[in-house]
Amino acid sequence: MSKRLNVIIQICLGLFALAGGVYVSITPANSLLRWYNIDDAFYYYKVAQNVLMGHGFTFDQINLANGFHPLWMVVSLGVFWLSKFNLLLPLRVLVIVSALFNAGTGVLLYRMLKRVLHPGAAIVGALVWTLYPSIFDTSTAHGMESSISAFFIVLLLLLATKYLNKPEGELMTLGELAVMGLVGGLTILSRLDNVFLVGIIGVFLLMKIKKIPTLVIFDLIAVSFSVLAAWTIRLGSEGVVLNSYSIYPMLAVSVLIKPVFFFFSSLYTRSTNETGFMTIFRVSIATALSFGFEYAILFGMYKLEITRMFSKSVVIFDVAIGFLLVALIHLFIKNTVPSARENPFSLFGKWAKRNWNNIILGGLSYGFPIAVLLGSYVTFNKLTFGTFTPISGQIKHWWSTMPNTIYSHANTLISVLGLSPADNYGPWSLATSKIYTAASSIAKRISWQNPQASQLIFGILLIALVVLFFIIMRTENGRLARKTFALLVPAALIGSLIQITYYTATGYSHTRGWYWITEMLTLVVIGSILLDGLFTLIDKPKRRINFSPFLVSLLAVSLVYSHISYILRLSPFHVSEEKQSEYLQEIKEVEFYTEEGANIGMTGGGMVAYFIENRTIINLDGLINSAEYFHALKTGTATAFLDKLPLNYVYGKPYVLLESDPYDEIFQNRLIEIGFIRGFEQFTLFKYQMNQ
Repeated sequence: MSKRLNVIIQICLGLFALAGGVYVSITPANSLLRWYNIDDAFYYYKVAQNVLMGHGFTFDQINLANGFHPLWMVVSLGVFWLSKFNLLLPLRVLVIVSALFNAGTGVLLYRMLKRVLHPGAAIVGALVWTLYPSIFDTSTAHGMESSISAFFIVLLLLLATKYLNKPEGELMTLGELAVMGLVGGLTILSRLDNVFLVGIIGVFLLMKIKKIPTLVIFDLIAVSFSVLAAWTIRLGSEGVVLNSYSIYPMLAVSVLIKPVFFFFSSLYTRSTNETGFMTIFRVSIATALSFGFEYAILFGMYKLEITRMFSKSVVIFDVAIGFLLVALIHLFIKNTVPSARENPFSLFGKWAKRNWNNIILGGLSYGFPIAVLLGSYVTFNKLTFGTFTPISGQIKHWWSTMPNTIYSHANTLISVLGLSPADNYGPWSLATSKIYTAASSIAKRISWQNPQASQLIFGILLIALVVLFFIIMRTENGRLARKTFALLVPAALIGSLIQITYYTATGYSHTRGWYWITEMLTLVVIGSILLDGLFTLIDKPKRRINFSPFLVSLLAVSLVYSHISYILRLSPFHVSEEKQSEYLQEIKEVEFYTEEGANIGMTGGGMVAYFIENRTIINLDGLINSAEYFHALKTGTATAFLDKLPLNYVYGKPYVLLESDPYDEIFQNRLIEIGFIRGFEQFTLFKYQMNQ
């Protein structure tokens, strides 16, 4: 591909990605507000507006709040000074800013993919990310931090893949690692849970991980399966769901410990002509030693109340199943290990002696910028807000302790494993939602009467697709597998799994679609790698005509068409005159029933707070409220806290306020209904009365 054509492609990618945002920014107000249909976005905007007015980081000008990701708040501060002229103007500008980040992400993704893959696969991959409605709706629309998070994730991956794929013998300089550390720090500040991905990328860079032996991959799968199978045998699928807080720590311990014992038991350095008896003996030694360590660690975690349950029988089941699976793997897969045996302790010693200096210096270079940025952020939080981390995350962990809260989702075995098929909800929903749709269709066609038929077929399809993926990766002597490592797909997968484990194991409630940007990017990159295999196949040298340009053009036109259709549905350009200000009708009615200067409590309230005049919205769920309010919620003194403000009205759904945790106790005998107000959320307005 010529340099000129390459530049033209990047310009076109950027323009395609930007066009939708530019269009939305000039649509009528009511259409513009359809872009911002997530209340959380207005938490940023109202706080930014208050900061610029001199009130500090506060949502309500009363309580200091830090329930936001810092880098997107910086962007919001740069935009929302325009709100002093017109409340809609910064919203229009921010649509373009989000679209610019999307365009930048698409161009960077194209550059990263093009280094390793067929140019057509790189083009389609970038277009899928920037235009595909399901991705665009999560990563770019709605005005959340996901657009800047995606940009910095791809920028970090672009730099990391460039340096990791340097020719043998050409080392990364400390300066290059420091630059990546700086980008890594910004990636974390764009969204704090990116810390897992940034950390794993650092490990891959410092350890120069360019491949993982097949045996290790199968062992990790076996270890993971044995843990899940042990819990399922002991407690059943419902027990697994109820005890996910204990399962994931055990899974993490097993995955980290067992491969180490396998290595030092010479399972990865044994001779290919070793007898089966000796192989089983090595597996037995490794299993016995790892069992002792695992048992001690899990028991200690239980005693320290890190986990909620410790079961000896689960550990024993895990050992038995794991031993059987690992033994079978090492008995049947022999051709992937070295033919000459080498002492693993000697091998590790040589490796450590050869690399320890570079790893320590490189780790300091990579980690120092991250430590400075993250350390400055948490220090600022502690000094300003009285807590090191955002209150919003602490609140969502606390919600999981309540028996009757609207903020938790009903989990199934599938969702606990991070495989929720719900569209735009689970980590891998970009793929799992499509697979589940196919499973449901199959269940209907074969008239399977089992109520769990769709889920069973879904599980079978998932396993079949994973097996097929591994088969494809091993074709052509592992050509595509090498490309997955060149693009750091394993690092992204591991980072994603740790992120999912964190949210599941710590009881984090109410995750949202925009949490899973890394997972979506990983799926897009994997899809691009598979396209590379397809394009390489159809562009074989013996063919007179290369069909890949036609296929790329067809896919590009399809993506552009679906994107245009999505944008036009989201924000129609023509709105009837009577609906021009429909987005304000609910707010105007709230103003009609409340006096100026009133403090109105809402479970959310971002958009209302931004547009309402001469009244103050108090956030009741705590996501954008103070550490003091969170303490009051936990200690049962929230009513006294609200009395002190004082609170005048409460606006929300009756069930939420009067029957669900934690609001039922807070508002018991405190609310007098004024009336239902028609609006997007169908809320009811109450007068808040203080006990005399």
